[in-house]
Amino acid sequence: MSEDSKSKPAFVKRKAKAGPSASRKRLKMQPTSLDGLPWKAVRRPSETGLDGDDGILELEEVENVEVVYEDTEGGRVTKFNVLEPSNKKTKATKASGPEVDVPSSASSELLNPSVSFDSKSLLPNWHAFCIHSHLLQVLNSRGFVTPTPIQAKSLPIALNGRDIVGIAETGSGKTLAYGLPILHHILSHPRLPRTKRKLQALILAPTRELALQVSDHLNVFARVIDTKAEQDVDLINTEVKEKQHKNITPPLVSIAAIVGGMSTQKQRRILDRGVDVLVATPGRLWDILEEDEGLARQISQVKFLVLDEADRMVEAGHFAEMDNILRLTIRKSQEDEIEPPEAPGDSFDAHKGAENTEATPVDALQTFVFSATLSKDLQKNLKRSYRQKGYKKLSKPASTLDDLLLRLDFRDPDPAVIDISPEGGIVSTLKESKIECLSRDKDAYLYYFLLRYPGRSLVFLSSIDGIRRLSPLMELLNLKAFPLHSQMEQRQRLKNLDRFKAATNAVLLATDIAARGLDIPAVDHVIHYQIPRSADVFVHRNGRTARAMQKGFSLLMCAPDERRVVRALLASLGRKDTDIPEISVELTLLDKLKNRILLARQIDSQQHKIKKQHHERNWLKETAEAMEIELDSDVLSESGDESNLSKHRKKNNDAKMVALKAKLRELMSQPLLSRGVSTRYITSGSRPIADDIISGDVHETMLGLKKSEAGDDLVAAAKQKPVHKKVHEEPEEWNGFGS
Repeated sequence: MSEDSKSKPAFVKRKAKAGPSASRKRLKMQPTSLDGLPWKAVRRPSETGLDGDDGILELEEVENVEVVYEDTEGGRVTKFNVLEPSNKKTKATKASGPEVDVPSSASSELLNPSVSFDSKSLLPNWHAFCIHSHLLQVLNSRGFVTPTPIQAKSLPIALNGRDIVGIAETGSGKTLAYGLPILHHILSHPRLPRTKRKLQALILAPTRELALQVSDHLNVFARVIDTKAEQDVDLINTEVKEKQHKNITPPLVSIAAIVGGMSTQKQRRILDRGVDVLVATPGRLWDILEEDEGLARQISQVKFLVLDEADRMVEAGHFAEMDNILRLTIRKSQEDEIEPPEAPGDSFDAHKGAENTEATPVDALQTFVFSATLSKDLQKNLKRSYRQKGYKKLSKPASTLDDLLLRLDFRDPDPAVIDISPEGGIVSTLKESKIECLSRDKDAYLYYFLLRYPGRSLVFLSSIDGIRRLSPLMELLNLKAFPLHSQMEQRQRLKNLDRFKAATNAVLLATDIAARGLDIPAVDHVIHYQIPRSADVFVHRNGRTARAMQKGFSLLMCAPDERRVVRALLASLGRKDTDIPEISVELTLLDKLKNRILLARQIDSQQHKIKKQHHERNWLKETAEAMEIELDSDVLSESGDESNLSKHRKKNNDAKMVALKAKLRELMSQPLLSRGVSTRYITSGSRPIADDIISGDVHETMLGLKKSEAGDDLVAAAKQKPVHKKVHEEPEEWNGFGS
């Protein structure tokens, strides 16, 4: 700011006390609104900032701001002066020149970090890729010693500037497969000091949770690591130090997540500051693009475009905004451009202008497309296909890559297709099983499984109504269950995800929004309570467990009316329904659990009935008060009579509710004894449990059963004997005794 502007104060401000702080600070800028202040995010205890903050997603603070009050004709107006400490920058002055600000050595080191790291000895498997030393240091601190197969195959191709279409199993490290080349390019080409960050990469994800997860994973590699810290430190201590260090120094690469359910004003403020990598969902990003031409211009000039879980985002009718965003990245041909009118004296430069257009640099956009399923045959709605008559299976299903080539403008004429997905969509460490039961008995079988095999279980349903019905039942049965579906608020969805991750024995009731991309650590079981509508959803559901070569278990609950869909689902994966074995179930314990389920349903229906009556009784009065309408005396008398009767009914309902809850508590307090266990002596009976109690192998809630994992209790499918058809032989014609 010039000296003339400082010498013309048009306002009256409070007199500040003379002190050492006043001499060290000078006026940097004078914004007129709160949005123009240099807000900084405050790091919360958890990643999403929800623990103990009553649903607050993130807090921001501002420093070195002076509040100034200006008296005008309309009243007192508040203004802000941003003060900058003089010790943050060194000034170089010349005798005959103006004052010039020179950045300090610390800030220049942040813009172009020089990290010495011996990757050849510490990370020999990563050394051959020749990526930035900062990324190698983070890989070493996180314990990523060896790249995954998808990373080993895609990194050399991506670093050479080629486009990639990657197909790999869930949990195989696809995020780093496209994230490391992007971060390597940004770190290898640092921006100039005191320049605004320029958008260089756009990553699109189908769900909010996946976009936030990708942002968190990449932010780990974007932060500054203290090079003075010891190499042999604990991983937890390293994370704590990085969180503390993040509050002091800015990240080397700025990564922002733009998703729905959060403040649009704050997201626009983050974009105005400048970001290097933008992770977004198509819906919210298009809402911002409609009002921000500058951001649209930046997206048309990005160097990297990533589609994570691409098969979900290119489905017709699901993401209308997706096509609009992709059009910004399409190269404009010279035929589509409108040429300006030619001046009379410029006709002789026509040949020269054509030569200049040929010399223009080629657009170097790199496109990365990653998913676990990229086959049209897997995306068919199986329930619809069987309703259509005359359905014929194609000899070779069309690939989703054909759709991508139509929607995406690959700069590479021959994109590299890397397909390392397992046959049948099944990871080698995943064990599968099924339970064939009636639809009304699914609740009892689910309750049995959750008690028999405690752990972190993810239950998938196809409808939100099913989650709303199961959630109160789980609560009445003292099971820690958290719902997750699209009609919940974003902060509640994130809070339930954090609670599920923090608990070792919990249940997450989710729709298919949790089926793609979410990296929830150590999910022990995936339960298909309702059959998915397509095979790719089935593969992605199973991908929430058995991630990163860990053990996992998948249970398919199949009703009689769902067998046809299951056969078609497995047939599209090249499998048969007989390939999945059944799991053993103790039927005597199941009958006892059915009584608990029956009581819980009665309590839930009674509570729902009371809520409905209360809502209908108060709806008319609240609506009349809102519309300022006086109700007729007949209506008021009828409601008064109903209220007098409702008091008596309420007492009866309360007494009935108390009796049902007491009966349920009594049933749940009784021990669950399997067949053959003596109720008097633990050493007698056909199933003596004394030895199991001494060895510690006895089940805590189901006496008579041993502790075991779900994958160890599978029942081998009975081999079907080949059926030999009897050939009816016709008797030979008799030609007499001489024949």
